[in-house]
Amino acid sequence: MSLAMQLLLLDVWGLLSSLAIALAIYFFGGALAGEYLAVMFAFLISATIVTMMGREKKEDLGIYEYGRSWQNVLANGVVPVLSLALGAPYAYFGAISATIADKFSSEIGALGATPIFLGDLKPAKKGTSGAITAMGLVAGVFGSIIVSATVYLLFPGVGLGFALLLPVVGLAGTLADSVAGVFETRGIGDKATSNLAGALTGAVFGQLIAFALGLV
Repeated sequence: MSLAMQLLLLDVWGLLSSLAIALAIYFFGGALAGEYLAVMFAFLISATIVTMMGREKKEDLGIYEYGRSWQNVLANGVVPVLSLALGAPYAYFGAISATIADKFSSEIGALGATPIFLGDLKPAKKGTSGAITAMGLVAGVFGSIIVSATVYLLFPGVGLGFALLLPVVGLAGTLADSVAGVFETRGIGDKATSNLAGALTGAVFGQLIAFALGLV
């Protein structure tokens, strides 16, 4: 368990919550449970890698994430689980795409230029909730492409059109997270609620795109 915690950058409650999320995905995933879990694992592995990128610089800035708690895990995992429970796989894909986009955006964006705070469009300190960078947004799209490629390979029925639009869903999700971050800095919500807002936005956009493409 200790090794898993170190590899996934989780504290003990975060690890237990991750196991609970995985079990829920397995339960609601039905015959394709393994494939749904593979998409989630693609997110976890990628998220761990980008978190460790530029560790020294992030530590100097005081923004390095040493151990994600159960709040972080549930904020990122509850929407995908509910999507599968409601029989909405495209919402599941959208939620994970948004979550990975936000992770790539925040972790890689912190290594780039000074971010702009969406609340007043002025420069902000790195790591400030509600602040974005061009580098971070591009990184977020790249992160979504990882999920998109995984989904396309494991779920041929989703079609190329949906897979190509998943990065757009991811971008919408990370922007929603950042907008929620503006409220967070004003005492409304916290990091978990911002993550939840991003994942929920991704789920809604994912399902709407699937509907528009005639997939549901």
